[in-house]
Amino acid sequence: MNRTQQLLRSSALVLFLFGLNKITGFGKLLLMTAQFGAGAEADAFTAANQLPELFDTMLAGGALAAALIPVYSGYLIRQQRTEAVAMANTVVTLTLLVMGAIAGLAAWFALPLTRYLLVPEFSPEQQALTADLMRILLLSMMLFSIGSIFSSLLHAHQHFFTPALGTVLLDLGQIVGLYFLAPYLGIYGVAWGSVIGALLAWGVQVPAFWRVRVADRLQIAWRLAGLHEVARLMGPRIVTLGVVQAVDLVFIRLASPLPTGSIAAYYYALLIMVGMPKSLFGGAIATVIFPTLAEQYNRGDRSALRRLVEQSLYVVWALVVPGAVGLLVLGPAAVAFLLQRGAFDAEATALVYLLLAIFSVRLLGETTQDILALPFYARHNTRVPMWVSVGWAVVNVGLCYGLVGPLGIYGLALAATLAVVAATVALYTLNRWESGGFEPARLGGNLGRILLACGGMSGAVLGIRQLDLETVPYLVVAISSGGVVYGVLFFLLGGRALLGQLAPTLPKRLIVRQREGV
Repeated sequence: MNRTQQLLRSSALVLFLFGLNKITGFGKLLLMTAQFGAGAEADAFTAANQLPELFDTMLAGGALAAALIPVYSGYLIRQQRTEAVAMANTVVTLTLLVMGAIAGLAAWFALPLTRYLLVPEFSPEQQALTADLMRILLLSMMLFSIGSIFSSLLHAHQHFFTPALGTVLLDLGQIVGLYFLAPYLGIYGVAWGSVIGALLAWGVQVPAFWRVRVADRLQIAWRLAGLHEVARLMGPRIVTLGVVQAVDLVFIRLASPLPTGSIAAYYYALLIMVGMPKSLFGGAIATVIFPTLAEQYNRGDRSALRRLVEQSLYVVWALVVPGAVGLLVLGPAAVAFLLQRGAFDAEATALVYLLLAIFSVRLLGETTQDILALPFYARHNTRVPMWVSVGWAVVNVGLCYGLVGPLGIYGLALAATLAVVAATVALYTLNRWESGGFEPARLGGNLGRILLACGGMSGAVLGIRQLDLETVPYLVVAISSGGVVYGVLFFLLGGRALLGQLAPTLPKRLIVRQREGV
């Protein structure tokens, strides 16, 4: 089995667990919308999560992970075991100290941060609720940050199972909070469920962490050369992720005076259209290929690196584009079937569906960005993604201020989508300049074939809509028919080559021998 096939097998495993994670995540979404709808408590919880997410993404879960894997992987390739263990010990120790200090300070100043920074337009009661929820979520952030470092180190050892399983347990903890705690504690039960989930996600990785012997004690090896390299790489990455999170804070501030439920509806739509498919497909594939890209760069195999990026883009597009198009052509009936129950009414359904339509383009852009950024990180170049993110933030914030007045929450969604498109084009162009190896004709042809197959799928679904079926039969017939049409057209238009690459990852009884050996 060659390396590409091994990566596809690992991707299949991670995709399965990420898929399970999306099922649990969707269950969490259904419980959240049914109990809290798009109301004031849901808005408060969404706002309270912004700063903890910012701290985790900027420091542990995002910036440190992207800087750590290439350097740590280099130690493993050079068989410098002592240095690798010292690096792991140091990173875990510093994460505990830094994130603990940040969580403590943010919890102490939670109310003024909420009142003057996050949601100045909320009522005093809603601001106090937001601050209380933030204090609980900061504890979840602490646990999740340690789990993120464990995941990154295990990924460098090509161990993907328990980190992916942790994402499932994270959602299960939140479901426990929603189902068992929320009836007694209200929205506070959801926050404590996040703490339970983060604890489970960290704990499930501990056995694998010790079995691989990634780290063995608390230690700070200040003189370790790799630590200085990680710090150097983290700087631009912190800026990159910091501006992303800063834009979210600007969004929360601009959206706080909009009608009640606007913030919650925005994030529900973002989760359905972008968050779930992006992490399921783009995130799973990026997770698997990044350690290999780092290895290929460290070995000097630039052509293999470029081929892997192109193949990954094709796979991601083939998976996310039909899902986005399919959800749109199914119409508001799909959103109503999924979400419209309990506190989630028809008005909220219409709001979320229109936001989904805007976010469909954002999904393609963000999943493409996730892959296109990896070659830069593998080459120890964190500055290019940083400047692209800064440009994205400037465009996004400018458009937000310009569009929120006339278009309200839709203007904020459109601003984010247009900014993502601009950033994706910039990343692709800069990748071509630096690597010189991407083939625009091949990439464009792959995307074009996928869009043609989606066109046929859309025609089939729209035809079924004319039959005036009841909601459940309509959705069953439309989804199954649309899926078959897309699959057949994709295969006929060139997807056979992709299936040939995926074949070694499938059970032998499912593999059909192909005479042409694609």
